[in-house]
Amino acid sequence: MNWRDKRMVLILLGAACVVIFVAGMAAAYHNRHHTICPDGKVPLAQRGGLLGQTEYRCHDGKTVTLSS
Repeated sequence: MNWRDKRMVLILLGAACVVIFVAGMAAAYHNRHHTICPDGKVPLAQRGGLLGQTEYRCHDGKTVTLSS
Protein backbone atom coordinates (compact mmCIF):
# COMPACT_ATOMS: atom_id res chain seq x y z
CA MET A 1 0.00 0.00 0.00
CA ASN A 2 1.33 3.38 -0.99
CA TRP A 3 0.60 5.82 1.87
CA ARG A 4 1.45 8.75 -0.40
CA ASP A 5 -1.57 8.05 -2.62
CA LYS A 6 -3.96 10.76 -1.41
CA ARG A 7 -7.09 9.17 -2.88
CA MET A 8 -6.55 5.78 -1.19
CA VAL A 9 -5.77 7.37 2.19
CA LEU A 10 -8.98 9.42 2.02
CA ILE A 11 -11.00 6.34 1.06
CA LEU A 12 -9.56 4.37 3.99
CA LEU A 13 -10.21 7.28 6.38
CA GLY A 14 -13.80 7.55 5.15
CA ALA A 15 -14.32 3.80 5.50
CA ALA A 16 -12.97 3.89 9.06
CA CYS A 17 -15.40 6.72 9.92
CA VAL A 18 -18.32 4.76 8.48
CA VAL A 19 -17.36 1.63 10.43
CA ILE A 20 -17.11 3.59 13.70
CA PHE A 21 -20.46 5.30 13.00
CA VAL A 22 -22.21 1.99 12.31
CA ALA A 23 -20.69 0.45 15.46
CA GLY A 24 -22.01 3.37 17.52
CA MET A 25 -25.48 3.01 16.03
CA ALA A 26 -25.45 -0.74 16.77
CA ALA A 27 -24.41 -0.08 20.38
CA ALA A 28 -27.19 2.50 20.81
CA TYR A 29 -29.75 0.11 19.34
CA HIS A 30 -28.56 -2.73 21.57
CA ASN A 31 -28.82 -0.59 24.76
CA ARG A 32 -32.07 1.21 23.92
CA HIS A 33 -34.04 -0.41 26.76
CA HIS A 34 -31.43 0.12 29.49
CA THR A 35 -32.52 3.14 31.53
CA ILE A 36 -31.13 4.76 34.64
CA CYS A 37 -34.42 5.15 36.50
CA PRO A 38 -36.49 2.06 37.41
CA ASP A 39 -39.66 3.57 35.91
CA GLY A 40 -38.01 3.75 32.46
CA LYS A 41 -38.23 7.53 32.17
CA VAL A 42 -35.44 10.04 31.69
CA PRO A 43 -34.02 11.44 34.98
CA LEU A 44 -35.27 14.86 36.09
CA ALA A 45 -31.87 16.13 37.22
CA GLN A 46 -28.27 15.09 37.57
CA ARG A 47 -25.30 16.34 39.54
CA GLY A 48 -21.74 15.32 40.13
CA GLY A 49 -21.13 13.42 43.32
CA LEU A 50 -18.00 12.45 45.18
CA LEU A 51 -15.12 10.56 43.54
CA GLY A 52 -16.42 10.81 39.99
CA GLN A 53 -19.90 9.48 40.68
CA THR A 54 -23.00 11.02 39.10
CA GLU A 55 -26.27 11.25 41.01
CA TYR A 56 -29.57 11.16 39.10
CA ARG A 57 -32.97 12.16 40.52
CA CYS A 58 -35.88 10.17 39.09
CA HIS A 59 -39.60 11.05 38.76
CA ASP A 60 -40.58 8.95 41.76
CA GLY A 61 -38.12 10.79 44.05
CA LYS A 62 -35.42 8.10 44.05
CA THR A 63 -31.78 9.05 43.72
CA VAL A 64 -29.65 6.73 41.61
CA THR A 65 -25.87 6.93 41.81
CA LEU A 66 -23.67 5.65 38.98
CA SER A 67 -19.91 5.62 38.86
CA SER A 68 -18.32 7.00 35.73
